[in-house]
Amino acid sequence: MNKVIAAIDGSRSSESVCDHAAWASLRLGAPLALLHVVRIPHGEKEADYSGNLVVGNRKQLLNEMVELEEQRNRLLREQGKLILADAFERVQGQGVADADRLLRHGRITETLNDLQDDARLVVLGKQGKDGDMVERHVGSHLESLIRTLKTPLLIAPLEYVQPQSFLIAYDGSASAEKVVDKVAQSPLFKGLSAHLLMVTEGGGAKQTKLDQARDKLTAQGFDVTSSIRNGEVTDVICHYANEHDIHLMAMGAFGHSVLRRFFVGSTTTRMIMQAQIPLLILR
Repeated sequence: MNKVIAAIDGSRSSESVCDHAAWASLRLGAPLALLHVVRIPHGEKEADYSGNLVVGNRKQLLNEMVELEEQRNRLLREQGKLILADAFERVQGQGVADADRLLRHGRITETLNDLQDDARLVVLGKQGKDGDMVERHVGSHLESLIRTLKTPLLIAPLEYVQPQSFLIAYDGSASAEKVVDKVAQSPLFKGLSAHLLMVTEGGGAKQTKLDQARDKLTAQGFDVTSSIRNGEVTDVICHYANEHDIHLMAMGAFGHSVLRRFFVGSTTTRMIMQAQIPLLILR
């Protein structure tokens, strides 16, 4: 598990994905792999026309249709190579000396699940190719990947800003504690200003857990600002991030209380849509 994998599709998000992935690769000292998946239309297997033609010159029409399908697949492969070439040039401009170029066929979810054992981090855009013309549209594959990938997942917005600070959305759960531990040890965050935010109804015990999490980060040399706020989780976190000019958000995939609902169903999509900064999901 050592590569940073940047999943690109040629959409507007691809440039931001390349920039975030290049930044992460250099910070982690990990090799970078650029991945483009040639999608099978509608998730179907290779087309079979043999039973569709019942009149006319069936054999000739069948051959022509198969030939057109093969031509289309060749064009998609060539397009994929060009997308990877452009991405390679972009990450080199960000300081990455070399990067693997992976061209695959199928579905992005299945491909990334197959590759995750060799991945340290997967970087995706929150707006895929199908969402380019839809304001704040979220790629349909994201929720599935959040639920299934064991590898950390960085969801990049349309614009790249080099992170100078980060926020941990903390709820005191075992999942949140793991996030704090991983962040404290990861070179990805070294030298960045740290913020810990708990969204809750309050209480002394919760303050104690927040203080303990803050102490873990402080012990690793982080300058930490911690806060407890009340309100709806998504709104409070996004408001805090804007208020403090946060450049990166980190949290666990699952927690308890209000943050557990945060990563189930439509609330996951709502948070990804509202956040204007990259979201790092850690297991």
